[in-house]
Amino acid sequence: MHKIITGGLLIAAMALTSISVQAGESAPLLGEAEAVRAQELSPLAYKAAKDAYTQNNTAEADKYAQQAITNSLTMSKNFPKLIESRDRMRASGTANVRRDLTERAEEAFARVVAEVESGDIRRARKESEQAKLLTYQAEVVAAREQLTRPIARAIAEARKEGGKTYAPASFAKASDGLKKVDRLVSSNPAARGQLYNESRNSIESARTSQQIAGLGKQLKKKPANVEAWVNSRNSDMETIALALKLNLDNTASPGERVKLITEAIGQMRSNYDLQLADARQQIDTLQGNLSELDDTRSSLGQARYKLQIKREAEAKIAQLAKLFDPSQVELFLTTDADVIIRMKSIHFPSGSAIIPSESYDLLELASKAIDLFGDRAVRVEGHTDSMGNDEYNQNLSERRATTVKEYLDARFSNNKRTITSIGFGENKPIANNEKAEGRSKNRRIDIVLLAPVMEAPADAGQQTDM
Repeated sequence: MHKIITGGLLIAAMALTSISVQAGESAPLLGEAEAVRAQELSPLAYKAAKDAYTQNNTAEADKYAQQAITNSLTMSKNFPKLIESRDRMRASGTANVRRDLTERAEEAFARVVAEVESGDIRRARKESEQAKLLTYQAEVVAAREQLTRPIARAIAEARKEGGKTYAPASFAKASDGLKKVDRLVSSNPAARGQLYNESRNSIESARTSQQIAGLGKQLKKKPANVEAWVNSRNSDMETIALALKLNLDNTASPGERVKLITEAIGQMRSNYDLQLADARQQIDTLQGNLSELDDTRSSLGQARYKLQIKREAEAKIAQLAKLFDPSQVELFLTTDADVIIRMKSIHFPSGSAIIPSESYDLLELASKAIDLFGDRAVRVEGHTDSMGNDEYNQNLSERRATTVKEYLDARFSNNKRTITSIGFGENKPIANNEKAEGRSKNRRIDIVLLAPVMEAPADAGQQTDM
């Protein structure tokens, strides 16, 4: 008898669980609340909504869910810098460095949230001052651990190998980079793009110094290795020369060989430019022959020009395809000859514009792609799914696009690249927002390399007075 009752209770519990799941799945307001981070920004109202849905009390649940949405949007509107600072703190792994400081910052943040949920914005603003200070301190600590200490370790290893003696320029560059990053961490830990680029460059300089020192020690210990090193270098140059269909004189000095290779590459570029100039001249000739048909001339010229640009872009995309994992990045060529680098694997924290640490390597690959298209302006586009209201999603997409733009600005600070950003919110989906898989695809960053515009003929727009 006991087994039968137990079995009956189990079946009833399973039935209630099924009802709860169905209620949750059919609770759009709860999904909206989660999209605006109500679990963190309005935990009391969110929990009350979830509990009410579990009890199949839809009216009560909707009321609490709507309150959670309102509270979360109030937090996002009034304390955006505090939320972003906390997100950076969490993304930097501060808890692994200073758990005590992290806990104090989280407690201060929770007090701000509690005041917003109680409806006391004035009190929340007062509490936010302490929360901002603590999260800022935690950010600085985490940034030093994540970005400064790796440079210091790399420099220490280089010094141990004798990098300061054998490669003083690279060693000095790494040391200067360490000082620069440390100053920037203290003054502006939010400049993550610049910090990551400076840190990476400094570590590379330290490792270069270490490698050169290792080679120097080997050659000093075994002078006979100098010959093997020279032969290896000559072999590398011969491989490059073979690809350029260039015969190198074996009696030529290394400097002369480098000069010959450089000149051959320059000649290839010159020939390429001549071919491009010839194609453009043909376009101009075609335009001239059709001078009486302005509309036709313009459309044919544009079509010919776009075809040329597309062919060039297709060749470069074929090169880039080897760099990227298609599960992380997709490359597209539009009908307007724009190239789209779709960053599928930048997984921003929910409702945040903070780039996860693991995504910076992917952005560096994207930077190499941008390098290949040196004549194109860059536009960073942010997109979200449809969860959350329009204003929230629009703002979020703009902030995410701006964050990526700031990284690229720092990466190309010496190149004077034209880089802009724009957010489209939920307005340009590429998949069905009704399904989780589709929403995941819609949350994306597109880096668009804009096709150069064909220059108008010198006499374009001129009219003859009658």
